[in-house]
Amino acid sequence: MQNDDNYDKNKIPTSVEIVDVPPPNTDNESVSKTNLSAGVTELSKDELYRLFQFRNLAYLGTLSRDGSPHITPVWAELVDDFILINTFEEAAKNRHISKDNRIALSIVEQNNPFNMVSIKGKVVEQIGEGADEHLKKLAKRYLGIGKYYYRKPDHKRVILKIKPEIIMGLSIHPAFYFLAYSPWVK
Repeated sequence: MQNDDNYDKNKIPTSVEIVDVPPPNTDNESVSKTNLSAGVTELSKDELYRLFQFRNLAYLGTLSRDGSPHITPVWAELVDDFILINTFEEAAKNRHISKDNRIALSIVEQNNPFNMVSIKGKVVEQIGEGADEHLKKLAKRYLGIGKYYYRKPDHKRVILKIKPEIIMGLSIHPAFYFLAYSPWVK
């Protein structure tokens, strides 16, 4: 064990090479324009799609009648550059969207909370056709079974089709998790 009196606070032992400049962005399909620092890269289109491919919950923000925000965790998928969310017709989020179609959505990767995206957009369509099958598809991904047991028989399902307008995201490599916390820095 090292004596604290002899410890040099400027030399933190690490197994990660720390650099001042992020790796260069070689593709032009970058989704966000983020102020970059060590270990942080711009979120690519592939990384955006990847966030929607797994069991990551999305948090949907709508505007209530009085203008206050309403946030709901939802299952979501990204298809042909549109975000699809399944809900029931009488849900608060669906009622809010009928009056004001603006939304905000945030999704964070469950295995790497530093891979995230925030999206502002508009609901361009509320689709009833195929909503029950869509719910089964989402239940298969999120629950591992093709049935959503909490569905009430009288709840008519609807798919919210969202067109993203502003996408802000970032991706930090997991090796940089440990830089945020160090027992040696007081």
